[in-house]
Amino acid sequence: MTSNISIETKLSTLIKASRTILQKKTFKESARAIFDFCRETTGAISGYVALLSEDGHENEVLFLESGGMHCSVDPFLPMPIRGLRADSYTTHKTVYENDFMNSRWVKFMPPGHVEMKNVMFAPLNIDNKTVGIMGLANKPGDFTDEDAEIASVFGELAAIALANSRYIDLLNEKTASLEKVISQVKTLQGLLPICMHCKKIRDDKGFWTKLEEYISNHSEANFTHSLCPQCLNEKYPEFSDTEDME
Repeated sequence: MTSNISIETKLSTLIKASRTILQKKTFKESARAIFDFCRETTGAISGYVALLSEDGHENEVLFLESGGMHCSVDPFLPMPIRGLRADSYTTHKTVYENDFMNSRWVKFMPPGHVEMKNVMFAPLNIDNKTVGIMGLANKPGDFTDEDAEIASVFGELAAIALANSRYIDLLNEKTASLEKVISQVKTLQGLLPICMHCKKIRDDKGFWTKLEEYISNHSEANFTHSLCPQCLNEKYPEFSDTEDME
């Protein structure tokens, strides 16, 4: 056991973390809250949450918590998927290393990176694919299998928050598209005063407008000229054998 936190406290923390999925407006806010709960529960001091780039080759950092330790590396530079974190991406499981500075993974650290005593990576899995990762580091003492299990649960919560955020974004896009279509559709409603002789329409400002002009201005309809059979016979009897004229 690496933590004195009770089971009841851990469950309470997980419930609080779950609520952030609906309480926060953006995935970044939800991910940060879930990460902080995970860091508190596992005892980690620093870490980050990153998402997989579109090409699937790099980590794109969403935010980073240094834990007060100095780091001269730009935290928002893309991180290649390699080293220990690559194991998490490949296996879709939480992995950790308690002697990181003496491990084979340390060679992948860029110059100026904060020293890491120990590290743990929990994947964000959606539809059996790891789409991001939660990194935790520098816990006083060692990470354990228990820490890995709890980090996995927090990783699942972060994945749910991400999927929820993407669904909301898609829904908003669909809604915006629908509203655009609706705004382009104009309908005529109510009683329209129309002259019984010239067929002009009186608008809401009291002006009389030609029927076709009024309809064109208040709907998506356009007019093209033609002749009905009756008018064709009356006006152009020489063409009376023709059923219609366009």
